[in-house]
Amino acid sequence: MGFSILLLLFYLILPLFLAIHGLGADPFFQHSCISTAGNYSANSTYQANLNTIFSQLTSQSDFNYGFYNLSAGRDPNQVNAIALCRGDRNQEDCNSCLNESISELSQRCPFSKEVVGWSEFCTLRYAHRTLFGDMETSPDSCLWNTQNVTNVDEFNQALDNLLNNLSSRAAAEGPLRKYAADNTTVGVFQRVYALVQCSPDLSEQECGDCLSVAKEGIRSCCFGKRGCRILKPSCLL
Repeated sequence: MGFSILLLLFYLILPLFLAIHGLGADPFFQHSCISTAGNYSANSTYQANLNTIFSQLTSQSDFNYGFYNLSAGRDPNQVNAIALCRGDRNQEDCNSCLNESISELSQRCPFSKEVVGWSEFCTLRYAHRTLFGDMETSPDSCLWNTQNVTNVDEFNQALDNLLNNLSSRAAAEGPLRKYAADNTTVGVFQRVYALVQCSPDLSEQECGDCLSVAKEGIRSCCFGKRGCRILKPSCLL
């Protein structure tokens, strides 16, 4: 009898464990369910259009530098989506990241009409409004390394110069990819590495503005930390 009870408990707890484990697959995953945009109903036309978007994203064969602007349906149930993979990823990495993001957002934001999710290698947004060409800096998220740098002033000066250079380079890129990554020395024995990226539907000015806002977030989020990710809907660093 005791063994049977233990076995029953195992089968009851296992699905919960697997669900929790699945949600933690990407340790860098962040998301925002925009409550002010409202919710859709199960089996509604909006959900059908959203599923069409998901299907299109998971079946992309044209890499297009990892940038996708998709739309499905008509008002009042139209769904618009923007997906952007990190500039140093290939088609396989991009598809895998978008698949995982769709799974994560479907679990974390069920029935939310507007959602943004940031994975390690991609950003996915969808909404019942126009997204393409709009520079947006909120909602946002920030992740940081818990370790502090030892030479704060020297480190921050090197980081500031590096991010300024990268922001200018990324903003000046064309309409297919706005991405730049590089590193620089800090003192004699240290290096700092950074990458920045904008959604390529932004203008050069908009990309620069977005990255400036992101850079300002370092002071409030991760000043003096050895590592940081600042995530905006339209850009990241």
